Amino acid sequence: MFVGWLAYNAVSAVGSIVIARLLGPDNYGVVSIALIYPLMFSGLADLGLSTAIMRYASIGDFRRAFTALRLRVLITTAFAVALIPLAPYLAFTLHRPYLAPMIEILAVYAFAYNAVTSITAFLAGVKRYWDYVAIDVVMSSVRVSSSIALVLAGYGVYGAVWGFSMGYAVATIYAFVKLVKAMDLVSSLARNDVAEVLKYSIPLYMPRLLGIPIGQFYNILMATYVTNAEMGNYQIAGYLLTPIGLITGSLSTALFTTLPQLVNEDYKFRNALNRAARYTAIVVSPIAIALALFSEQAVYIVYGPQYGLAPLYLSIMAISNLLAPFGVVPMYLNIIGATRTTMALNIVGMLIGLPITWALLVHYGMLGAVIASLINGALGTAISLTVAGRMYGFVIDITQVVKYWAPSLIAGVLTYPAMRIMSNMWLALGVGSLIYLASLIVLTALMTDMEDLKNLVDINRGINYIGPLVSHALNYLVKIRMVLWS
Repeated sequence: MFVGWLAYNAVSAVGSIVIARLLGPDNYGVVSIALIYPLMFSGLADLGLSTAIMRYASIGDFRRAFTALRLRVLITTAFAVALIPLAPYLAFTLHRPYLAPMIEILAVYAFAYNAVTSITAFLAGVKRYWDYVAIDVVMSSVRVSSSIALVLAGYGVYGAVWGFSMGYAVATIYAFVKLVKAMDLVSSLARNDVAEVLKYSIPLYMPRLLGIPIGQFYNILMATYVTNAEMGNYQIAGYLLTPIGLITGSLSTALFTTLPQLVNEDYKFRNALNRAARYTAIVVSPIAIALALFSEQAVYIVYGPQYGLAPLYLSIMAISNLLAPFGVVPMYLNIIGATRTTMALNIVGMLIGLPITWALLVHYGMLGAVIASLINGALGTAISLTVAGRMYGFVIDITQVVKYWAPSLIAGVLTYPAMRIMSNMWLALGVGSLIYLASLIVLTALMTDMEDLKNLVDINRGINYIGPLVSHALNYLVKIRMVLWS
């Protein structure tokens, strides 16, 4: 999955760079705003079924997996069609009536997005990871090439919008072909169990349903207090977080499709989740701190100096990803079928986050929204850890996670002053990179348990392509640790 998503994101990154430079911050922000309602309608049509598809497929219950898949596609069709007559009214609520034709075009995207993600959820559940990521690569390639071609042909923002719909439409056809090859659809579709599927998925959907008025309220606030340029800068910052998304996405999908096999072995199950939290911290924290440190250089080199707000957004958003290891808590709840608890946690998180986001967004624009996201994430994590511990006796060893944050945080503290005294951006990047990497290697070797280092070496040794390279790098850390502790 990591290799496939690396290719997918490489194509997407090239496309975003070219399109962002062709359109400029204002027009690029228009694309982001035009996607607000299509994305919302796609999420609204989910009913929590994407998680159900993956879970049922992973335990071999293909009848319920296909019931969930078919139900999700039927519902998303209705929502996508509804976007077309509603487009003028939706554009009006965003204070941008000129967005109506773009929203109509993106109705195709709204349908195809859910169709693709439904099929890929099933393919991931049955461990067909190459097919899963191949669909994403096809989608990204078609979307990027068609968007660039249409923008260059003079269609501007409309060309970029058409690219989204075309990319996902082609990917839908390709995904269906892969699905037919993967399973015997005739026998799997012969029966269904809608009630049981919805019993699992609806609690996952309810927070999203509650989030509709809250999300619409946020959209109105952003349309009022956030400029197109701020939206464009925010979008750029999001793209530069791709390295973290690659890792966390691959890990969470793999874990969610394999760990259900340990549900009946409680000690092994909980131990595996704690290891996953620690290993996520080891991998994610160095990248998160690096993105925060070198945010200005990353934005300038990749997208140009016109995106002057993006570095600050990127730094805050990168730091918030330090919470990624605690994502194993909702994963645990969904695997054991405690989706009602997940629902309650999500609703509480939204209600707590509403006044925080409201206040900060109104006063500080997009910067306030980014800061609010960090605060809300920390509060939500604290609540979920408390609930999981008290209700289910599932405890994440927080001290171990913090311990594995420490090498990156300390390396960042050592690097930051050296970068600040250098006025030349390229010199700051070069010297800062050397200090950060050297500090990180030594501190990681000193502070990581030998057992965990060896486990990571063994894990990576069995992964094709990138596994041997990572395994060799980790072996060097083991040797450095042995030298330093000898």
